[in-house]
Amino acid sequence: MSVQARDSLTEVIRARATSGAARKVLLLTSSLGYGHVRASDAIGAALRTLDPAASIRRLDFWSLMNPGVAATLKQTYLEIVLRHTDLYDRVHRLDEHTWRRVTLTGEDPPPELRDLSGIITANCASRDRFVGWDGPYKSDLLLYPTICAALPRPGQRARVSPALPRVALLRSMWLRLQRRMQQQLKRLRPDVVVATQMVPSALVSAVKTDRGLTLPSIGVLTDFGVHDFWIQRGTDLYCVPDPAMGTDPAHGLTAERVDVTGVPLMPGFANAPSQAHSRRLLALDPQDPVVLVLGGGLGIGVASVTRRLLDRMPGLQVLVVTGHNAEAHDTLTQDAGTYGSRLVVRGWTGDMSTCMSAANIVVGKPGGLTVAESLASGRPLLATRSLRGQEGFNVRFLERNGVGRLVSDDDVPAQVEALLQDEGELQAMQMRALQLGRRNGAEKIAHRAIEFADRARSHAPAGAFS
Repeated sequence: MSVQARDSLTEVIRARATSGAARKVLLLTSSLGYGHVRASDAIGAALRTLDPAASIRRLDFWSLMNPGVAATLKQTYLEIVLRHTDLYDRVHRLDEHTWRRVTLTGEDPPPELRDLSGIITANCASRDRFVGWDGPYKSDLLLYPTICAALPRPGQRARVSPALPRVALLRSMWLRLQRRMQQQLKRLRPDVVVATQMVPSALVSAVKTDRGLTLPSIGVLTDFGVHDFWIQRGTDLYCVPDPAMGTDPAHGLTAERVDVTGVPLMPGFANAPSQAHSRRLLALDPQDPVVLVLGGGLGIGVASVTRRLLDRMPGLQVLVVTGHNAEAHDTLTQDAGTYGSRLVVRGWTGDMSTCMSAANIVVGKPGGLTVAESLASGRPLLATRSLRGQEGFNVRFLERNGVGRLVSDDDVPAQVEALLQDEGELQAMQMRALQLGRRNGAEKIAHRAIEFADRARSHAPAGAFS
């Protein structure tokens, strides 16, 4: 980026900060993980409450690339997390230094990245998959297959010569994304950026550090552990779910850059309805126990778990939220003819606080938002279908604090039955969960965003963005 272009971007943001107009907040997220989007929505809702005049825009990381390439990458990601969970976990454990060494210096990739590249190239075996795709960034349709062809294959030992073009291509891809993020910052002219996913957060950091931009940025972690790629020089503040994440030197976070806000949740969790009222709203019996079954935004595994519970425990009611899994929703709706009023099926819902409140126990995939919502509602979580990776952080947090555990689908009925029969233990787990839960994370993050925006605007005349 030229000095003139950098100065132009600085002047645009400075002019916005000193104009006396409404605050402008840019929320960065990734639509690949529904939890990241829900967290972004919660922050947006809190900002609108605190400052109704604020201009709030949301930018999806995937909009920075051609829709055809984005769709292919999303499909590849889902294949990895659903069919190659061990590989996903091993790749997730690699820190950002591994990625930087491979992409910037041409270091021989570790086995994890070779196995990953094999899956990527299999999903990009032909350019024909991109035929018919239109939209912006058409050059990606040529670059992506070229990168795939340059990736090392599993079992192949990299040599210096093929490593150089591979590094150049990967570096080119990252720089393209940086430039596109820079263009969006110039177009949207935010006073502050708030990111709920680590990749767009890292892109903003790269733009700031490489281009000398002093736009304030906040990273919002939605899992109960810190992936190394979150740690970037250009991120001014990290909002984290748990105090331990800001005090352990292994996480790479320093106390002055950390605020323990909790995961941002929708307003309903601050004033959730009573269990009795929630059950009336959901047409559930007020006396019989209720288990809430979740599978994340994709509704992973909800049908099999629900059937196991209902077949094993005749006195149990199951409320199941199928998310965006239309097949599971249709299957379970048909099952309602067999199980009657004991089974209540809901699709994607924005009112998770009512569902949580109605339940005695939650069973589901341990995404960060699900864990935080369970704690805020005072409900233990039996974690199933863990994708490992960041969900491994969350499972360890549940088990360390005695508010849940990882269980197999086959063991779910026995675990639920044991908890319901041991009323004292169930109440103790519920109380521990309630004490750990944080219900005002979104409001705290919104306050910090406004604080950073006002500070940037007030300092702009003195060259805060120069």
